[in-house]
Amino acid sequence: MDRKVSIGNVTFTTGEDVQELCRTEKLLVCYSSAEDTLLIRWEGSITTEELRSGYELIMEQVRRFRPVKWLLDLRKRSTIRRDDQRWIFEQVFPEALMLVGDDIFVAVILPVFLMHDLVSELTGDELIQQGNLMVMHHFMYPEEAQRWLNEMYLLKTGS
Repeated sequence: MDRKVSIGNVTFTTGEDVQELCRTEKLLVCYSSAEDTLLIRWEGSITTEELRSGYELIMEQVRRFRPVKWLLDLRKRSTIRRDDQRWIFEQVFPEALMLVGDDIFVAVILPVFLMHDLVSELTGDELIQQGNLMVMHHFMYPEEAQRWLNEMYLLKTGS
């Protein structure tokens, strides 16, 4: 039976095009085969343990699909500890780049005032692995985020 999955104002119907991969109380991970995009939505206040176990679930799907387009919806997630944020950039993202073996485009959806805190301590080296880049861009809305992901992929592949 198909279910409705919402990422912001965009509602996907699981089934043929969108597959719900895992769901916890605070994390939803889906894969859109039509958009070739990993959809990730975090909600609420997240402990270090929840964050790490959630990213383990996400990385299982990265191993499975090797997605180069990620839509990361953080609008309903509370801020996380700096150590946790650093762990994501220093451990998770480099591992994802190695697993995918290609550039990864990440559309991050969150309020503008939170974006600076998200990337303020980055040197940029965290987002490069064996010549592959993780390119992140901030968006207010899922629709514009998905358009950007598709445009970046077309520019990269030339198709």
